[in-house]
Amino acid sequence: MLDIKSSIEKINEDGYVDLSGLISTEMVDHINEKISLPMSQPHLNGQRGYIGCGCQRYLADTLSYGKEIINVYTNDFLIEFAETYAQDKVHLSNYRIYSTYPSKDFKMWWHLDNKIDTYDFEKKVFVQTVVPDDIGIIFLMYLSDVEDGGVQVVKGSHKWSSDYEREDFDHMENEFSNDIVTFNNRPKGTFVAYDYGLIHRAKPYNGGKIRTSMFGQLSPSRMPAGEPILLSSRDLLDLTPKQQQVLNFGQEATTLNWPIGDPNEFATTIVPKGIKAKIRSLFR
Repeated sequence: MLDIKSSIEKINEDGYVDLSGLISTEMVDHINEKISLPMSQPHLNGQRGYIGCGCQRYLADTLSYGKEIINVYTNDFLIEFAETYAQDKVHLSNYRIYSTYPSKDFKMWWHLDNKIDTYDFEKKVFVQTVVPDDIGIIFLMYLSDVEDGGVQVVKGSHKWSSDYEREDFDHMENEFSNDIVTFNNRPKGTFVAYDYGLIHRAKPYNGGKIRTSMFGQLSPSRMPAGEPILLSSRDLLDLTPKQQQVLNFGQEATTLNWPIGDPNEFATTIVPKGIKAKIRSLFR
């Protein structure tokens, strides 16, 4: 049985807490049904689908696919937990549903997420500014059974990571290797919440099954609003005041949704091989 007090004690001590069971398997199955088609086709010219980025596919317009998805991001226990931990009202500043494919070319770096994201429209790049002393919550829920490539966290690192005022920590892996906790061989519905000053990554893997996950970052009110939140009008009428708060009603977004699609990703995902090179040449 999950309870706020013990969950806060756990995250205070270790920097993370396993909240598996918070979202039912039935709810996970409903979400998978809603996203099955769009996760199989690129988001292009009015066709709703995914945005490709390296070995990952990100669901575009994530929150528009059903109230089930909104209800996870605004779950009563999750929000009370996040607000108790941050000692402030919270809002959803970043969010994703994405699939990760095994890759021999990509290795996620050890990093933390207590930072502010903005988008530089002139240079067309996302810019991150580390905010070492801020407190917030990230959660990751598996939408598929995960054998390999699961989330990894460095137990207790939220207590010292801010001393370095940097985002990446690959250079220190040998020093914290004994504190690495890996969530592999876990079923769909596995739900991990962690302080966003905790060092973490997805475990690199180059074979096996695709991993699909749901990610959210809950930031205190003193932090910027974050990404645009796009909802279906179908889901607006019965949102509670607390849900409206978490979903940034009335607030201006302070960055763009990540990632932004690359035309070359389009050329390598849906176009027949014989004309891919020709299409790529159009985007040079």
